[in-house]
Amino acid sequence: MDRAEEWARKEFGNIEWGDKRLAQRAIGMAGAMAKRPGVSLPKQMRGWAPQKAAYRFLSHEAVSYEKISRPHWEKTREQARHCGKVVLMVQDITELDYTTHRETEGLGPIGNHGGAGLMLHNTLAVGAEAHRVLGLAYQQVWVRENVSHKQTESKSLRRKREDRQSTRWGKAVAEIGTPPAGVRWVYVADREADIYAFFEQTQASRADFCVRIVQDRRLVDPTGEESQYLLETLRSLPAQGIHPVDVPTSVGHPQRTARMAIAWQAVEIHAPHLDHRPEESFRAWALRTWEVDPPPGVQALEWLLLTSVPVQDLSDALERLDWYTCRWIVEEYHSCLKTGCSIQKSQLRQGKRLERWLGFLAVLAVRLLQLRDLARTNPDQPALESVEPVLVQIMALQQHQEIKTMTIREFWHAVAGIGGFPGRHSDGEPGWKRLWDGWLHLLDWAEGVQMAAHLPGLEDVGNP
Repeated sequence: MDRAEEWARKEFGNIEWGDKRLAQRAIGMAGAMAKRPGVSLPKQMRGWAPQKAAYRFLSHEAVSYEKISRPHWEKTREQARHCGKVVLMVQDITELDYTTHRETEGLGPIGNHGGAGLMLHNTLAVGAEAHRVLGLAYQQVWVRENVSHKQTESKSLRRKREDRQSTRWGKAVAEIGTPPAGVRWVYVADREADIYAFFEQTQASRADFCVRIVQDRRLVDPTGEESQYLLETLRSLPAQGIHPVDVPTSVGHPQRTARMAIAWQAVEIHAPHLDHRPEESFRAWALRTWEVDPPPGVQALEWLLLTSVPVQDLSDALERLDWYTCRWIVEEYHSCLKTGCSIQKSQLRQGKRLERWLGFLAVLAVRLLQLRDLARTNPDQPALESVEPVLVQIMALQQHQEIKTMTIREFWHAVAGIGGFPGRHSDGEPGWKRLWDGWLHLLDWAEGVQMAAHLPGLEDVGNP
């Protein structure tokens, strides 16, 4: 885990601004944000002069959200080319809510048009084998149109508008491009991505998909005797295996392990009639997994998935299900962005400034999420082999351990303990919130240790 300044140089130091002052300001701002991600911009900048410089930077005509963000996207895609045989491109949409910021200009409607804010579509690259977060492969931010004046617009015209939200899924696939030979990129998404055009775009990009479905699509019946439909066919399949799934905490429900039955079948799906291409179809594999004997008062889980990756046996089916559960990682990313980086608390009064600030915080939220991966990678490795010695010294002293024998797992559990992680056997591994809070405290302690090493002795200070 790099120090804040080094991280800022790696992420934002190669942007061509055409002005050395802008380059220095970008690195300085990013480093200040990384040191104190959850506070306001004025508190991050620590002083009126750097605060004023930050506002000027966010208003500069040479600065844009995409210019800040693109180097990170390209670095992530390059990693995805060399990160194993399967990389998951996990997609989701979220809203940034600034409804209470009534003086902020350049926002659009969110929710049911009762609030104001920005829309955000994220594509997070995740290694399929270890679920390691590589970074953002692409991100789209936009302002929704106020459609009150378009309510008389026909459904067919609305479908043809290029700015509609449903196009964002396929746009991300097209932007990220084609995977290299021997590497499979699988786009993972929830039901909002159950769009025929999205499936077509993944195939055109030589990529794959694993999507939770909601549309009851018509299937190709080789006998031609009667019409068959996807959802009915899936729900009629007998169980072909039982497996456990860890269900994360949700509102009103603690974390639990669900017993899930699973079934699958190869299907051939007709193109929608709306596209006037009834002769076209594509082949895929449909899976259903449903909860057996859920706890009293808890609604049974059911996931219906469609994937372009062949499913031949139970092992394949469980792997596809494992891919889909990685969708929860992008929800954690949203939490890092909104809670860890407090992006919705910004008092910036222009939408374009907010977008440019997002360019920094979107990458910083990845850093927060990756901290969780660091704590779980090579747990038995000596901490000194991958962590700055002064940090290991501090935690070994705090834990009454030998510095040479402290492992990565022991180090990060101790760091999470500073952030409030109980560390009981039943608690499992710490999440990013506890780790990040403890990490920031540890960096403050290390800074104090280093400053103390340069302080004069009391006998040199003299008496007042």
